[in-house]
Amino acid sequence: MPKNDHERVRELLSAYVDGELGAEERRTVEGHLAACPECQKEHEEMARFERVMGKMTFKSPPREVWELYWLSVYNRLERGIGWIFLSLGAMVLVFYGGYRALAGLLRDPAVPFVIKGGVLLALAGGAILLVSVLRERLFVRRRERYKEIEI
Repeated sequence: MPKNDHERVRELLSAYVDGELGAEERRTVEGHLAACPECQKEHEEMARFERVMGKMTFKSPPREVWELYWLSVYNRLERGIGWIFLSLGAMVLVFYGGYRALAGLLRDPAVPFVIKGGVLLALAGGAILLVSVLRERLFVRRRERYKEIEI
């Protein structure tokens, strides 16, 4: 067999061991294996490795580790959802309060729609930024390492 065919079969050996070749490629590899002791040896090593790897399993962590893991995931999820609801509620309240304060301006037919839309967008943006900044300040304050150090 020409050298380039030998190299091609060596490249196909892994797929052959994994059972991923089509019928024609499989016949080609099997024909080559019957005539090439070097490739037979490589095939046997790959097959043995595949059998050993098939028998291996991951060690299961102790029950306490799983309990701590799920507790942590649950707590993070719970707190994340809580922050989302708190933020959304605060934005709705700030936006509604601003809307009520500007209701006269928004109901006035003499004020163009573009101005009304701009005021509402600015109010919504302000509400979102206010809640975002307050939330960030609370987050940083809880994690401040040097808050008890005086200069």
